[in-house]
Amino acid sequence: MRRLGFGVFATLVALVVGATPALAQTTVDIGSGARVLRIVGTVAAAGAIVLLGILLAGLRPETDLRRRLGSYSSETIDTGFLARFPILRRFASRAEREAERRGLIPSIETALVQANVPLKPGEAIMAALVVAIVAGAVGAVMSRNVLVGIGVGIGVLVIAAVAMQGVANRERDRFESQLPDTLNLVAASLRAGYSLMQAIEAVGQEAPDPTGREFARALSEIRLGRSPVEALKDIAHRIGSVDFDWAVLAIEIQREVGGNLGEVLQTTSETMLHRTRLKREVRAMTAEGRISAWVLGSLPFLMFGYLFLNNRPYLEPLLNSGWGLVSLGGGIFLLLVGIFWINRIVKVEV
Repeated sequence: MRRLGFGVFATLVALVVGATPALAQTTVDIGSGARVLRIVGTVAAAGAIVLLGILLAGLRPETDLRRRLGSYSSETIDTGFLARFPILRRFASRAEREAERRGLIPSIETALVQANVPLKPGEAIMAALVVAIVAGAVGAVMSRNVLVGIGVGIGVLVIAAVAMQGVANRERDRFESQLPDTLNLVAASLRAGYSLMQAIEAVGQEAPDPTGREFARALSEIRLGRSPVEALKDIAHRIGSVDFDWAVLAIEIQREVGGNLGEVLQTTSETMLHRTRLKREVRAMTAEGRISAWVLGSLPFLMFGYLFLNNRPYLEPLLNSGWGLVSLGGGIFLLLVGIFWINRIVKVEV
């Protein structure tokens, strides 16, 4: 397998090297835009070849077996996606150490778990940095301005963080919206004579994701020796759901002092259902303010992008002078403050 991989890699290198003179001959008389595209294409091809070489060189048949056995042993085995690539693994480990030194690992790990992204914190940081560097380089080449490239790179990092947090919030909202039905299912299973473990298994099999996925994971932990209450507490911790934490607390109290657990969960489910309806009503009443925040916040950026693409000389005083950059930065700062203030006004805690 390794010889075949190196053979394929050498063949691709030979094809690229052989095609370079022909590419140079066919692009002698092209304009600056085509030259930029040729440079970007060459860099992309070289990066693809390098990544392919790392992939083929890092193939190890025993990796999957070691990953499976590592779950049942005390040995700490790096089971992430980049574990098979030594160079990328070192970069990811260094990024994870730096983030841990700054206290960022818990929040990053929580967002990745809630968003169901199968990456370790170091891998996610390295992937975001690589994408930001590539986007910044392309932006600097296309605009012929290093500051624009730096701004594009920072913007990509911000977008990646906001997108990851948005996906995590969406998964948490889905879990909480499914929580009343989940508790009803557990209560009905208990009334039918099932044990708590059997009720958890029923939820893992019948509930939609992310509830079904989280309860199936809790069931696997219980079968490996954990108590049901601890496994359910881990679900509340991973998702970050305060409502489910209260439900687990009710289950824990009932197991200590006794009582009708099905009736307790039924009452808890009805309370959560009323709270969910109230939240939706408040959200509908504040929809106008949230839409205004989106429109007022996105309009300056959209206008800047339109002028940058269609009338760039009009923006040159802002991009090529010191006072222009200071004014641009101050405007962006005040705009972000306004968006934050509008969001705080329309956000009502229920």
